[in-house]
Order: sequence, then structure tokens, then C-alpha cells
Amino acid sequence: MKTKSLSLIFALVLAFSGSVFAQDDDSDEWIGGGSETRSKPAASNSYDGGDDSEFANDADYAQAYARYKNEATTKAEINRQRTEGFARAIMLGVRAQGGTNTFFGSNSSGWGLGWQAGGGLMVKMPLGFKYTYIVPELTFNYRQYRYENKTDYGTDEATIDIMMFDIPIIVRYAFEDYNLYAGIGLDIGLKLSGSSEYTKDFTIKKETDANTIATSGAEVGGAVDFGYMFSRYVHFNIRVVQCFTNMLIPARTYQPEFRESTLLTFYTTAGINIFF
Repeated sequence: MKTKSLSLIFALVLAFSGSVFAQDDDSDEWIGGGSETRSKPAASNSYDGGDDSEFANDADYAQAYARYKNEATTKAEINRQRTEGFARAIMLGVRAQGGTNTFFGSNSSGWGLGWQAGGGLMVKMPLGFKYTYIVPELTFNYRQYRYENKTDYGTDEATIDIMMFDIPIIVRYAFEDYNLYAGIGLDIGLKLSGSSEYTKDFTIKKETDANTIATSGAEVGGAVDFGYMFSRYVHFNIRVVQCFTNMLIPARTYQPEFRESTLLTFYTTAGINIFF
């Protein structure tokens, strides 16, 4: 009885130790029966893309991989062309300008040349016709209008100072062979702030009245553009604008000289445009 028990215990110990040795001998990698017949498992069928020639002898794989590379290259080329096309089609820029102004219209005599200066942002976009573009702008301008009127006592003077937010929308046609362009469009002006002074000369003394000339909050006019392109990115242009709406508000103007006036702004500016 004791012999049988010892035999059984001894057999269990041998079985347990054999399994341990089998695991230590890279059991998770080895397959098969005895040591003379077991071997490493076959490599995984998954492809990590690391070697283009790994399946060079596989015709189906070669065709599929060739299609993949061609499609990937085509997509990349399309994306590149789209990016370049967008960059060529739409250009952002800045504009700095300065010029002169005056008023035309009924009872506008006496208004001489004033001055103005400003700057802002612009966008150049194609219209779908060759060499034709639309160029909207957002420009801040400071304007000063000047008035002089000689009387029996001396010279009366007036000034109007206005800060404007101008929105020109110009359609341009470029003469590429001559590096020139011409444009026509609409100009919308919104007044941000304004003030005025009127000085009467009574020989003995002068009297100055402030803010007695009321000005409108908006104006609309037509614009004409002429420009020269030094390069694709740097342009010089001259712009002429004639407004159609009255800058003056006669009913709110204190000075009797202007109550029957129609003041239509006319100005000319020269500007440098820089595109990116």
C-alpha cells in the first residue's frame, strides 16, 4: 500500500516538473510534439507596410499595392493643386492712401481742396473671367474739408473733420501685357465721428462756432480705379470717387450760408496696395 502511494506521488512530481520545464523552454513559442519534431510557428499574415518588396512575387498584391500608391499620389497632387489654386485665386492685402477732397453740388462754392489719409484691408478675388477681379475693401479714412468765403469784413472760414469707414467694392480688369489695370465700382462711406468749426471775420474780431454744420452719417458714390502692378504683390493706384448723396443735413445746420446747399463729396486718392 505504501509502495503504491509512493509510486503515485512520484508520478505526480515527475508530471508537474515536466510541465514546468516545458514552459521554461519557450513553451509559448514552440508547437508540436517531441523536441525532434517541434518548430517555431509561422510568421503572421498581417502586413505592416514596412517593406514594399515583401510580396513582390505575389501578382495580386503587387497590383493592389500599385493601385494604392497611385491613388495616394493622385490625392496628394489634387490637394496640392487646390491649395496653390486657392492661393493664386484669392489674395489678401493692405492699402495705405492719401489724397485731396472737395464738395460739388448746389451752393457749394467756397469749398476748396481739403485733404484725407487712411488705410485698411482688401481682398482680391477672381470673377471667373480672364483677368477680371473684384476687390472689396474695408478702409478707415480721416477727411478734412475746407471752406473760405470773402466778405466785406474779411474772410470767413470753415472746416469739417470726419472719420469715415469706407467700403469700396471695385471690379478690375488687368492688362497683363502692360502691368496695368482699370476698375469701376461702388463706394459706401459710414461716418464714425465728425466735428466742424465756422469762423466769421468781423474785422474787429473773429467769432468761431463749433459743430454748427451737421453732416450725414452715410454716403454712397461711384468709384473709378487706375493702377500699375510693380509685381504680383505690390500695386500703385489712383482712385477717383464722386458721391451721389448729400453730406450736409440742411435742417440741422445752424449756419444760414449752408441751409440751401447740397454738398456732394468728390475726392481723389493715391494708394499703395500690398498683397500676400
